[in-house]
Amino acid sequence: MPPPRGVLDTSGTFQVYRDLLGPPPHWDPPELVLATHGTPGRVAGTLGGALGGLWGGPLSVAVFGVPKEGLGGLLAALGGPCRGLRARLRLHVVVGAAAPPPIVPPNPGPPTPGGCRGALRRLAAADPPSYTLGVPYPGNLLRNVAWVGAAEEERGGPSRNGGPGPPKTGGRFVLLLDADVVPSRGLREEFLRLLREGGAGLHPPKWGAGGAWGDPLVRGAAGVLGDPRTQRAPGGLRVPGVPSDPRLLNALEVPNRLGVPSVPGVPNVPSVPNTIGNGGVPHALEVPKVPNAFSDPGVPNALEVPKGFRDPGVPNTLEDPNFLKDPKALEDSKPPGATTPSWDQVVFVLPAFEVRAGTRVPGTKAELLQLWGTGDARPFYGALCPRCQAPTGYERWWALPPTPHLRVAYEAPWRDPWEPFYVGPAHGVPPFDERFLQYGFNRISQACELHVAGFHFAVLDGAFVVHRGFKESGGFHGGREAELHRNRQLFRRFRAELRQRYPRSPRRC
Repeated sequence: MPPPRGVLDTSGTFQVYRDLLGPPPHWDPPELVLATHGTPGRVAGTLGGALGGLWGGPLSVAVFGVPKEGLGGLLAALGGPCRGLRARLRLHVVVGAAAPPPIVPPNPGPPTPGGCRGALRRLAAADPPSYTLGVPYPGNLLRNVAWVGAAEEERGGPSRNGGPGPPKTGGRFVLLLDADVVPSRGLREEFLRLLREGGAGLHPPKWGAGGAWGDPLVRGAAGVLGDPRTQRAPGGLRVPGVPSDPRLLNALEVPNRLGVPSVPGVPNVPSVPNTIGNGGVPHALEVPKVPNAFSDPGVPNALEVPKGFRDPGVPNTLEDPNFLKDPKALEDSKPPGATTPSWDQVVFVLPAFEVRAGTRVPGTKAELLQLWGTGDARPFYGALCPRCQAPTGYERWWALPPTPHLRVAYEAPWRDPWEPFYVGPAHGVPPFDERFLQYGFNRISQACELHVAGFHFAVLDGAFVVHRGFKESGGFHGGREAELHRNRQLFRRFRAELRQRYPRSPRRC
């Protein structure tokens, strides 16, 4: 068998090998594909861990081929005891430009102890951290490779006359996750049900729990129900692990070691200082001086909506117990002239959480809420960067009434520095900027472009994603600050480029 043919990435630094296992037989055509990426051990852990029982659909996986021993072990497992995974797996490998092409062993080889799960478990245990590889981890390149693998068309088998068969359509929607993040149980099946309810037509289903179409940044409408002023739960319910006022705009440049309230069993983190008046602007938040803080003189300090603020012109659906019971109220809540965007203008946000190491990953919202209440689960990056996930509206999501099926709950206005996980249309979503390497601003930049490009962010209820283990400030490598500095400078240029790329867009980030 001839060696696979690679393609250089745009920087000329990496070689990309697509479909190393060949096209899977059960790929005709998938409506929703899970795309993920990681080092060989991370991918092995994903394939052999909770994902095996939580996701029964097609996968597109991009593997960084460093270290090469780990890559060789993964390919040997997929060529031997784990051959069964290949039925619904598209595997892509990214290696250095000068590295030899990766080869999948043609023969299964001798039996391995523990079979497929044992082989994958050993690979996961031996996986070194990505910052020790000696090569910057190209996360956004890998995300793009996995996404394209999920979305692109593949030629079918040979036709009767010996020529290539008809093309097979790629995935219609893509869920892109990092290898250490897993979806909740039944997400794929429930999203497919949501698709069926919406039909094959142009419009997604109605918002099911008190949302409204329309972007206040574009339309100037104050009554959009994604407004952060309406995100407190009924009766002043406090959700554990969620800052009471996570409404800070343009906070990207400030490290988020602040603002996380005390959670049972979780070490306390310093709280945000009291708001200070700022030259006639009431309750403006003064960003404190923090060691190694990011400070962009071109970004003004964010304003915090005062606690208890109530705009009499904005219906607060969460304070009105009858609103959620009245379907007509949903239609009445739309801003004047608001229209329902088509499927290809919407990304469906999945609230992201992290669970304490050793805690079983919750499969349902009820299980998650129980762990959340005891402090064994919290919003993703809750201690490091609460602002990076706050626009999802965790308090509001907590307070939604139970639902038997996945639904679109509400629209969340984009706010800097959001980096949501989402299900998106396979075609038309802006790619990730591959200049961002290693740590910092990689997913934030793509969400920023989604906003400028005109996408809406619809938060789903009844599904979520989970990262194993809490993200803590002491768990990062020594080069993190230098990586963040480099990527911060790059992000400033990136934002300026967006103004040229979307000159007619009224949105900015």
